[in-house]
Amino acid sequence: MKLRQIQFVCAIARTRSFSQAAAECNATQPTLSNAVAQLESQLNGKLFTRTTRQVDLTPFGRHMLPYLQAILTAQSEAASAAQSFHNPQQKLLRIGISPLVDMRMVTAVTQPFQRLHGPLDIFYKECLLDDLSERIANGAIDLAVLPERVVPDMLERQSFYSDPLVYLPQHGSALPAPLRLADIPQTPVILTGGGCGLNASLQALFKDDGAALPVYPGYAISYPVIQEWTWLGLGAGILPRAKIGDASGPVSQLLCNSGQPAQFDFVWCWRREAREIAHIASFLEHLRHRGPKLVQGLDRPVAV
Repeated sequence: MKLRQIQFVCAIARTRSFSQAAAECNATQPTLSNAVAQLESQLNGKLFTRTTRQVDLTPFGRHMLPYLQAILTAQSEAASAAQSFHNPQQKLLRIGISPLVDMRMVTAVTQPFQRLHGPLDIFYKECLLDDLSERIANGAIDLAVLPERVVPDMLERQSFYSDPLVYLPQHGSALPAPLRLADIPQTPVILTGGGCGLNASLQALFKDDGAALPVYPGYAISYPVIQEWTWLGLGAGILPRAKIGDASGPVSQLLCNSGQPAQFDFVWCWRREAREIAHIASFLEHLRHRGPKLVQGLDRPVAV
């Protein structure tokens, strides 16, 4: 497996075009096509379906793409780490995020800090919970943004933002709005495989509220798939508002029994030792003093 092959695959996935990817990578199209075929042979699976009109990722390609993108990110990160070692003025901030996180909130905080404290490279890693926990424990990332209910106890934390939860009804079902957790229909709620934090956070929320969460026996691979399955009538869904696509139908705001919005509270978390690094300590101060103001006004209304 060669980095050039992976660069080609990621470019095709981004542009949905072999010719555009070849131009972007300064390669001929036959060179790119041969490299992709070699990588597919090594991985024992087709990454793309290709017609005269379009290029799409296969299910195997969608599964592999995050891992291939992570390899390219690791390459860039290693180059920046080497540069920061040889040039201490060049700082590096590595941030891990759960797939549940609204990246608009993250960049609303990180970009102003980067402008004020450059030169500074920031790398983002979207990881599942087990991977995030391992990376932050061994120092592969400096900070993480997670739902508060799934943060490991040994990490320090700082409140960040809250994302209200919305109920996606099974297609054809009546839509009550707003809806208390205890009053949701018995329609099974479609969840994910569990690694992103959605399942654990929802189960803890319902348990704390004294409500039962009816769970669909299968699981979806992504949040758009949850939405698609609700449209197909396979079940209902519950997602943070930021993860609802613009093309979604009406949804219902969820409330706790107290009448307060049901929501996921997200936090920044880090190892205690991270404070010993000057630019990370500065970033933590930035989070505490400027973070709340920077994310104000970025929420979106719930369509009901």
